[in-house]
Amino acid sequence: MTNQLPSITLKQQAILKLLYKYRFLNRIQIQILLKHKDKRRIISWLKDLRDKQYVDWHYDKTDFIAKSQPGIYYLAHNGIRYLRSLETYPSEELRKRYKEPTRTQAFTEHCLLMANCAIALHDKSGDDVSYAVVLPGDYVNSNIAYHPLNELKPHLYFEKEHDKRVTSYLLENIAPTLPRYQLRKRIKDYADYLASDWGDNNRPVPISLFICPTAADLLYVKRRVKKLLSEDWSGEEVHIRLTTLDKVQASGVTSMIWEEV
Repeated sequence: MTNQLPSITLKQQAILKLLYKYRFLNRIQIQILLKHKDKRRIISWLKDLRDKQYVDWHYDKTDFIAKSQPGIYYLAHNGIRYLRSLETYPSEELRKRYKEPTRTQAFTEHCLLMANCAIALHDKSGDDVSYAVVLPGDYVNSNIAYHPLNELKPHLYFEKEHDKRVTSYLLENIAPTLPRYQLRKRIKDYADYLASDWGDNNRPVPISLFICPTAADLLYVKRRVKKLLSEDWSGEEVHIRLTTLDKVQASGVTSMIWEEV
């Protein structure tokens, strides 16, 4: 199939794989994730990918405010066809990518936030600490160790290795429009998942991180978590931490912004 597609470079192929992983990325995020210093080269690669219908973007040149922001890119038809030809990406996930042009602004912003969280974690990696980041598109693959996460589908999973000790984290970004009954169920899902899938296999229970839309939402989640843990949780190792969206946006996911429940 690839010989029927317009030719692209290895770096451009890497961009397509990033867009599969993160769904939506702006030019700055792509440049950081590629670890490339030349802004003009990134812009040239992206324009070529748009011209060849590998990617598309959200960018309104007629809007003064919008055009001052970097364009937001997502996979287009040829990009999905290319990834399908590699035979390494699940078909069910690739089919979802055809619907990217109709995704809501809230979903797009969520994807950009998860990308920023991943970038912040990668930036913290060094000689004495390293982070491994996994996103929902990776959970589907039954051949990888993270496949059990497909049941819960946390918005981001990452592992921190320090002094040969690994700590796992499950991150949930709560949508501001999520109804309360769904939020209560989601919190319960986390507790049930940690108890059944991690508590019995001699591995440390992951730390759960909830990003709340507002301070009022944080208080609500804190009350629900405390009530749930007091009633249903028999273990002593569970850790659930909360913060607000504005703190993550201002300081980053790795900052001292998390409040233990």
